[in-house]
Amino acid sequence: SATAGALYLTIPHLGGGHRIPFLALAAMAACAWPAAGRLPTAHHQSGPGPGPRTPLPYLRGGLVLAGTIALWSLAQNSLWGVSSRIGLDQAGLGEVTVGAVFAAGLGAGLLGVTAASALGARLGRALPIGAGTAVIAGCIALAASAHDLASFATGEIAWNAIYPVVLSYLIGLAASLDPRGRWAVLVGSASSLGTACGPVAGSTLAAHAGFPAMGQILCVTLLLLAVPMTAVALHTAGRPLVPGAVRRRGGAAAALLSATTGATPGTVPQLGAPEQQVTEIEVTALPPRPLKIRTRRAGERDQAKTYASTSAR
Repeated sequence: SATAGALYLTIPHLGGGHRIPFLALAAMAACAWPAAGRLPTAHHQSGPGPGPRTPLPYLRGGLVLAGTIALWSLAQNSLWGVSSRIGLDQAGLGEVTVGAVFAAGLGAGLLGVTAASALGARLGRALPIGAGTAVIAGCIALAASAHDLASFATGEIAWNAIYPVVLSYLIGLAASLDPRGRWAVLVGSASSLGTACGPVAGSTLAAHAGFPAMGQILCVTLLLLAVPMTAVALHTAGRPLVPGAVRRRGGAAAALLSATTGATPGTVPQLGAPEQQVTEIEVTALPPRPLKIRTRRAGERDQAKTYASTSAR
């Protein structure tokens, strides 16, 4: 993002051509190569061989997330592929001004990702994914219908600031579905596929329907995609505890008891807190122990002994 922002600021002053952008990307890759070579390698198995094959957890949720994120990335990059034409042709801006807006948007994206890293999981994953996608949809509609610098810059900069934040939460959600990282690879590949097809889709929509209609179509598409992605985040991250709801895990009942009886804080979950994950524990049955059963005849014999001892006294 930093390299792209610098290119957007410098290329209009250096002339056209593709040589400078490709050389800049190659230079950044060369700088990242030594750092990547020193990263540690994770070994998930001790012995040789492929190891046991385990089924993918959250199969339905993972497939839904992979399918929706492909369309989600396609919608994002449909706008990005035609944003320069919107600024130049529809908003009537110059090439230098459009480049400055793009550079400011990429810088806002870096700040947004930094803020998301500091925020972490305090808001969960469902809220940033669902609400962030809804805000992105509005920004796309605003940027696609822009006819001046103010609306174009507002839509583009706000969209670039929120888009990488939501993407980071989506990748984090995919990584949480499987500790071996298989869903993260599949979801990341689906996102890359949508990124590659986005400019083609955006150019086709803009050519047949115009920029404003393209923005409205992408806006509605993102609002529809926010529903299944938020549902996957809610399903895999645990449901909140609410009063009056008794579930199999028993967390809500404890929270309701704490709120109504004045229990000591910290001993039971708080209202609205997410439920803890359930861990399955294997229990081995112990062999049965022989039971000593006293029969009626033995009891009568003990009673007779007691009567004889009392009579002798």
